Amino acid sequence: MSLTLRGAAALVRPDGNAYERDEALLAYQRDLLAPYGIEVDEDLMKQSRNIGFRELAEELMDRCPSPFGTPDLLILAYGLPDRYPLKTVTTRLNALFGGGSRSFAVSENGLRAPFTALRIADAYARSGKAASLALFVCEQTTLPYRDPLVHDTPLLDSAVLLYFDTGTDTGYRLIASRAAGSDVPLGELLAGQRPALPPGPALLVAGPWPTDDQLGGLDLPVHRCQPGGYCTSVWLDLVRHHEEWATQYASLVLCDTDPRTGRSQVAVLSNADVPEIRKARL
Repeated sequence: MSLTLRGAAALVRPDGNAYERDEALLAYQRDLLAPYGIEVDEDLMKQSRNIGFRELAEELMDRCPSPFGTPDLLILAYGLPDRYPLKTVTTRLNALFGGGSRSFAVSENGLRAPFTALRIADAYARSGKAASLALFVCEQTTLPYRDPLVHDTPLLDSAVLLYFDTGTDTGYRLIASRAAGSDVPLGELLAGQRPALPPGPALLVAGPWPTDDQLGGLDLPVHRCQPGGYCTSVWLDLVRHHEEWATQYASLVLCDTDPRTGRSQVAVLSNADVPEIRKARL
């Protein structure tokens, strides 16, 4: 069984919350950073947006256009740490969904986290152990130290909710998710996906990080995501455009390259219900 996208919501928060001093959190951060010779910069935190994963995820649930039942799997994927790293956000979200999900987070993967989460969920679905997935991808920018990726890019506080199930063939379904080592260029990874693409028009959806010369491996039209997201970029644009793209493209190839590690990722979604494909079946 393949996971099919049933609903989605996106959130970008250019605003923020007032900084509230938390002595326990500051003590934890000092202990965590001291062995690396890094000092907590409370002034930087005061200038930040101070929005945590729980706030982002709960707002996404309110924005999702369709009501859904309790998902079999609930996964939170993130590349940057939460503002409150000791809070278990998936447990809270599980309770809001009814408390019946297998819930966990995928972290320490950088930009790869959402792609990794989809591979895990796909394995569950193909084994028959899960028929639905709520995937949250969250990114917040309040850190107790300066990070060039966050502060010099700069990044926005953003998040995505993608809800998949296996109960319908209508819509984009996940057919592949691939990772490459740091020594494998994105162009080579993309070229390897060409034989697996279903018939019909396809679109390459590229994050802001790969260089232009790496995007020619499939010889497809390219939708380039705007800067502002680290691990949320291609997923934000998938939410914004998937309904429009479903009328034009039989396949979407989502790709990005982690600027920290050089490792590239690809996910392929297929929609057999695109008008051109329907006509060919008649």
